[in-house]
Amino acid sequence: MRIPAISKREPLAIATAISKLSKVEFARSPFPALLKEPANFWDEIFIANEAYILEEITHPRIRQKLAYDATSHQLFLEYVEGTTLQDLVKSGETLKDPARTHHLLQSVAETVADMHAGILCDRPIVHNDLKSMNVLVPDDAPREIILIDFSHSYFEHHLPPFILDKKQNPVGTARYLAPEKWDGDFTHGLKSDVFAFGVMAYYAYTGRHPFEGELAEIEQQIREATPPSPIELGVNVLRNTLATMMSCLAKKPAQRPSMEHVAKSYADAASLYE
Repeated sequence: MRIPAISKREPLAIATAISKLSKVEFARSPFPALLKEPANFWDEIFIANEAYILEEITHPRIRQKLAYDATSHQLFLEYVEGTTLQDLVKSGETLKDPARTHHLLQSVAETVADMHAGILCDRPIVHNDLKSMNVLVPDDAPREIILIDFSHSYFEHHLPPFILDKKQNPVGTARYLAPEKWDGDFTHGLKSDVFAFGVMAYYAYTGRHPFEGELAEIEQQIREATPPSPIELGVNVLRNTLATMMSCLAKKPAQRPSMEHVAKSYADAASLYE
């Protein structure tokens, strides 16, 4: 498609980004957009995949696609001023305000449950890279979330071959990888998302990941170890949501709850913070 002329471009220095990101404005529009451009060959494929997935999705808690140029591999996305859940954890905000943390996690759970139910486009969607860095909290709505980065996502039972073909250690997302993924098994995509949510919630509650260390140590822990309960670490978490979160970290996919169950558990407990 023909992309309007860009009048302003501001490169964004985001340490966790693989793609090149810029804040841009079009000549005929004063509103900013996020421009995502590839940094390497694999990135071209993943950006194209994100454009394909987002073409099918309309959801208030998922960053919108504005345009995509398949020739230049430029993907234009909704620009949102905000901070990531990762940064909120690092700054100690999630520990200071348990009610807000619960609401943010509830919003993530509900959004992923909507994806898994297929209500967005009549087909269940696996995010496949759910982590605290991919949850954006808008500055103008600090109790809301925007789910971002669908470059590795896919429709259930339609796993793109390039996800398995990419030969690269999963250093950035290793802590969130379900045990089956370490064996190259992506047939339990929905339940792998559930595992990643459990890691995210544990991190938000405690300020530490349930599985830490070098890559080999993380893999061994994910495969074999049960992390200590947040209560053992001196963190007060509601009993029901604590049980739900820990069940998300079950080693076998069949033992993990559905994302719908997780979302309901958080919604049922929300009134306890009012």
